[in-house]
Amino acid sequence: MKKKYFGTDGIRGSFGEFPITLSFLENLASSIRKTNKNIKKVIIGKDTRESCDLIEKAITLGFKKNNVEIDSCGIVSTPILSFNTRSFGYDLGIMISASHNPFNDNGVKIFNRNGEKLTDIEEIEIEKNINLSELNNFDESKLTQKILVKNYIDYENNLLNRFSKLSDFHQEMVVDFANGSLSYIGPRILKKLNLGFKKYSCQPNGKNINKECGAMYPNFLTQKTLQSKAKLGISFDGDADRVMFCDENGKIIDGDFVLAILAMFLQKSDSLKNNLIVSTQMSNLGFRDFLKKKKINFILSKVGDRYVIEEMKKNNCLVGGEPSGHIIFSENSYCGDGIYTALLLMEILHQEKCTLKQMCDDIFVKVPQKLINFKLKRNPEDILKDSQLNNFINNKNNENKCDILLRKSGTENLLRLMVQAKSINIVDRLIEEILFIIKELDE
Repeated sequence: MKKKYFGTDGIRGSFGEFPITLSFLENLASSIRKTNKNIKKVIIGKDTRESCDLIEKAITLGFKKNNVEIDSCGIVSTPILSFNTRSFGYDLGIMISASHNPFNDNGVKIFNRNGEKLTDIEEIEIEKNINLSELNNFDESKLTQKILVKNYIDYENNLLNRFSKLSDFHQEMVVDFANGSLSYIGPRILKKLNLGFKKYSCQPNGKNINKECGAMYPNFLTQKTLQSKAKLGISFDGDADRVMFCDENGKIIDGDFVLAILAMFLQKSDSLKNNLIVSTQMSNLGFRDFLKKKKINFILSKVGDRYVIEEMKKNNCLVGGEPSGHIIFSENSYCGDGIYTALLLMEILHQEKCTLKQMCDDIFVKVPQKLINFKLKRNPEDILKDSQLNNFINNKNNENKCDILLRKSGTENLLRLMVQAKSINIVDRLIEEILFIIKELDE
């Protein structure tokens, strides 16, 4: 059975448009309770979007109708919500966020008592209990309750204890908080660790989350890093479950490079469990060649952190991630954590007595790679099944140093195309040929 509302990372869409409506989200809370009668206590967190407060009230109303106790931890990152869920004995955690999307979008991510995202099967069971006929009974006038926020500091204290030695790390850096979840907590943690940094994009107003800043706008990070003559640039997305970096020359260091650094570091200390990491089909061919040369085993999952996590669990793997900056640690409840990853990278640079540039210069060179989105009139699945298109892609993928990945979006009616090959000319030619086939099929 296919999912109707849940995508690869929760439910997401434009606020006010189905399914991100207050009536649907209230009903979602009720359906969660119907699906699992053992849920008695739920914690909610949110990012800085202006729609978060209303969504929190709607979800709270839905749970309270079903006699479920609700606590709020206010504006927090997704990894903080995950941490609080498992650390304080909640049956469920709900993060209100649309991650890297613009402010007019929103969504929900749901975590079980272990702070892990729900499985596909669990999400399908919840969808079965959603009763669309009840949406007409929604009474928005009841959304008047005041949400009391509890102050949870264990996550922050854990980071401060874990990375206490970073007080001796003296590389100047710039940090872009994306006007998102870490806008308040992030600078406080870095200051307590006595780190020298310039902060940007940490004045959220409800509408500026991810706006020309954050992990989706790496040029902003490059610009600020070069202006400040910093050795290290760090950029989070809106809910801070992922992070991108920049070296002193303005070069963006993505998840492939971070995974390579972590794999080398863990292998060197004989801590890389099963000598294995998990990445996705989006990973660069240069990165894959690097792992082969270092004799580090790797598994390529489907795109999406939930699929990385599935492979990590299945293969008893310590670390995995995506080029987009989701870096996942099994010891951290399999939840991507931007600030934890950033502090760990600083720790490695500190131990190795080098800059990020020096570290990455000797790792690998990326193969030319491009990502294209193609909006459709038809159902993406119909086009993905076309034999002519699949034969073309399969034949080209068999060629040396060529990798083509075509997949549908989890939230929009479009196809996402990734092409990488040994030269940019080959990449451009393949994209042109594939888009021509897709356009004909779409018409």
